[in-house]
Amino acid sequence: MKKKLLLLLWGTFMLATQALAQQISVSGKVTSSDDLMPIPGVSVKIKGSSTVVQTNTNGVYSIKAASSDVLVFSYIGMIAQEIPVGNNSNLNVVLKPTANNLNEVVVTALGVKQQKRALGYATQEIKAADIANTNQSNLINALKGKASGVQITSAGGAAGSGSRIQIRGINSLNPSANNQPLFVVDGIPISNNTDQLNDNFQNTNRAADINPDDIETMTILKGPAASVLYGLRAANGAVIITTKSGKGGKPAFSFKSSYSFDDVATKPAIQTAYGNGNNGAYIPTVNSWGPKIEGIPSYNPYDLFFKTGHQAQNSFTFSGGNESATYFTSIANSTQDGVVPNSDYGKTSIKLAGTLKASDKLKFEGSANYINSGGKNPRTGVSSGTIYYLMRSTNTVDPRDYLNPDGSEKTYNASIQNPFYFTENAYLRDNVNRLIGNLGVEYKATDWLTFNYKAGLDHYTDFRQVYNEVGLLISPLGSMTEQRISYNEINSNFFARASKQFGDKWNVNFLLGHSFTHINGTNLSLNGTQAVVPNVESINNYNVYNPTTFPTKKNIIGVFGDLTVSYNNTVFVNVTGRNDWSSTLPAKNRSFFYPSTSLSYVFTETLGLQDNPIFNYGKLRASYAEVGKDADPYQIGEYYSTLQAFSGVSGVRRDIKVGSESLRPERTKGLEFGGEFHFLKNRITLDANYAILNSVDQIVPVPISYASGFDIFVTNAGKIRNNSLEFLLTANVINTPGFKWDINANWSQTKGRVLSMPPGVSEIQFNPETPWVKQIIKTGGRPGDWYGWPYLRVSDPSSPYNGQLILDANGYPSTTQQLSDNFLVGNAYPDWVGGIGSTLNYKGFTFSFLFSFKKGGDVFDIPRTQRYTTGIGAETQMRNEMVIFKGVKNTGTAANPVYVPNDKAALIDQSFYNNSFAYRLSTENNGFQDASWVRLQNVSLAYELPKKWLNKTFIKSASLSVTGNNLWLSTPFNGFDPEASAYGAGSNSVGYVGTGIPSTRSVYVGINVNF
Repeated sequence: MKKKLLLLLWGTFMLATQALAQQISVSGKVTSSDDLMPIPGVSVKIKGSSTVVQTNTNGVYSIKAASSDVLVFSYIGMIAQEIPVGNNSNLNVVLKPTANNLNEVVVTALGVKQQKRALGYATQEIKAADIANTNQSNLINALKGKASGVQITSAGGAAGSGSRIQIRGINSLNPSANNQPLFVVDGIPISNNTDQLNDNFQNTNRAADINPDDIETMTILKGPAASVLYGLRAANGAVIITTKSGKGGKPAFSFKSSYSFDDVATKPAIQTAYGNGNNGAYIPTVNSWGPKIEGIPSYNPYDLFFKTGHQAQNSFTFSGGNESATYFTSIANSTQDGVVPNSDYGKTSIKLAGTLKASDKLKFEGSANYINSGGKNPRTGVSSGTIYYLMRSTNTVDPRDYLNPDGSEKTYNASIQNPFYFTENAYLRDNVNRLIGNLGVEYKATDWLTFNYKAGLDHYTDFRQVYNEVGLLISPLGSMTEQRISYNEINSNFFARASKQFGDKWNVNFLLGHSFTHINGTNLSLNGTQAVVPNVESINNYNVYNPTTFPTKKNIIGVFGDLTVSYNNTVFVNVTGRNDWSSTLPAKNRSFFYPSTSLSYVFTETLGLQDNPIFNYGKLRASYAEVGKDADPYQIGEYYSTLQAFSGVSGVRRDIKVGSESLRPERTKGLEFGGEFHFLKNRITLDANYAILNSVDQIVPVPISYASGFDIFVTNAGKIRNNSLEFLLTANVINTPGFKWDINANWSQTKGRVLSMPPGVSEIQFNPETPWVKQIIKTGGRPGDWYGWPYLRVSDPSSPYNGQLILDANGYPSTTQQLSDNFLVGNAYPDWVGGIGSTLNYKGFTFSFLFSFKKGGDVFDIPRTQRYTTGIGAETQMRNEMVIFKGVKNTGTAANPVYVPNDKAALIDQSFYNNSFAYRLSTENNGFQDASWVRLQNVSLAYELPKKWLNKTFIKSASLSVTGNNLWLSTPFNGFDPEASAYGAGSNSVGYVGTGIPSTRSVYVGINVNF
């Protein structure tokens, strides 16, 4: 019996040993066929069993399996693969996307790739092709109409002009605060400064330096929960850009070239019936209120002044690599000839990037990008600039005839300059040299623990020359300014990331890190006046000089942690915290902490709907986050500056502004709810989001009594709330081998509200006050509120005339005479914005278009007041007529009015259009206009040459394209394009339009060849 029992035990042991001997440890890496990048979160399962693991953040997996087992690799948006184990201990797998690739892995904060399903906050990824295909040299302009919750405002159509981006409204009451998002390239923040001198020039924003053809991916992080890891600089959101670093395989060359034809998109209509003069009589003046034009030519100054501009863009890339190393090189050049005389812009970019895998555990990456850009643009401005003088030109004088035989300016009125002469003699010339670089190392200590360190540099110098010739109205004796702006930013980021699988269903990801930012800037300016010799563009040519300098320094230290726990790849809980120390705040308030938490739940997995043909994917998400914002440098206490020497004696002056010694950081608290839903097997996708942002402890300058010795006090006070609603829809309507049709649409609405103001302060003048209107912020009001003087109307609900105009004794509309009073008359921000686009592919042809929409938003068209004053506007062609205005007149007293229908005829003449300051402010006359629009933002037609045509050549692929931007605009606005900001891309001023170089429409022809 003992023998039999011993034999039985021995047999059992041998069978178990044999079974164990047949099991091996299989490991490998899963990558995407699109870019050979690792895919985290891929499910690796032994077919027919419950054993399953997931790939880590580097796409690496490890699983124990028998040689007879089959491994199933599956991932949403990818075609699943089944591979027998056999005797293979290492299995590397390349997954191909399905016909509906949903981009399930997105780049988030710190350049970390995460599953989109795991995110509990809203992000939006913009495809690199959608940016490059627009041919926009400024990548911000390429985002117009594409991103929900994002508003893009262009400074206009000047060569190289900048653009402004804003996500989910304004969250700072300070008129000079930065309300734009943080730009991050390859995990390192960079500057998007405009360094704007004033409203006289449309300077470029520095994000425009990035070559759009270098971009691999772009992700917009919209709320605090998404951007909290970047700290206080991302309080307004973040734009995450990953640039190309090469792909494994044979060396690849590509060449792309395009050439454009640009012209001014819209121009205000003029009247051509009446010529030079006043009150119907001929007088040599700037006005067109003279007699009818008979027997003499008339001129449209807009048609004669603006010309066809051109842009030439050429880029060359060279890339390649293998499993151990990749490399990428690009050289790009663009030149632009502007739509106004004496304007041009150029940009040259050289980029080197690569990765090196020193071992299975150690990887290096780095890039260096040198950009040289700059050009020349004429002076613009609200009251003295190219467009200002153009809009005051009369219709009976040819503006092209502007030079006397001796080269001096022909003048027909001493109050204005000829626009052609002015552009040639008042301009800004700039030259920017910039270096953006980073170097990173990643060490994989174990299959679940990775260390990452990256340091980056962003350095640029901007040399500017502002020149005004002798004899100009703005500089009778001549002037010139040389300005040298230097910006240097160093960033250092270190983090450790752990990813661990527990059992079959639990996964934990933990990130702990540290960051350091040092920003050092200088602004040195030398202004010379009283030229010695005319027509000499040299700073040494002046008698009087005034130097100024403004250095800035700032240090930020941060520590942060991020923990994500997921269950069954269905429920994801994330908790994040960051503590910053800022050098611009008082020592006692320098350290501040802010947290975030989010939840994502893919409920269709729980309900077993993932294979449902109608509704196959549904995710709900929610998040709460806080993020801080520090002050600009030198906002605490008192500061002094030196005065120009007088009679050999110099002095020191105390600033009129003083800052609180207990200044605290601003805080933005964000609550967000949303969801993502897929229908018809991922053919239709809907993303919806609602966010509430409360910004408290605003750092604002408030007026104080002169008796204190100061007039501005910087302190914490005020609260703003922004509510945002966003929808994003994509649909794959047709997907056959020969024909594909995709549609995408977005819609968003942001409403801001001022909940409180600083104690003792009733209002803040938020934007520059022009001679005509004001933007004022008050408690209960909204950022962008316009204040002016409306026409008087009956305001008695019981009266049958309620709401009708009240006409004065002469039959004219009346306005309030108390101009010191301000009345809310509109808001500069739109009610909502959106876009809808489509792409169709058929037998080598690709056709795409994008319409953008904007509903509401009142803008003040500064030139319109001048068109009324000078009488050149088409609206003024109705003149010298008697008109009975529809409304009522008061036959009673002011205290007890008695209204009867108006029957008094009023003369419409020059004095009516020029009547009073109050008339020009009234909304119903020539003050504000509705800036709603429907715009054909972009349209493109491309044709890829058949492969058989290229089989016997060294060309892999080639395509020809025609692209149009801003081709068509439908708007009730009368004037130039209502989008262009009069105060440039660096200003918070919204709604002032018309004095910059107008926006253009462009048509590009291009070729793209790959070798």
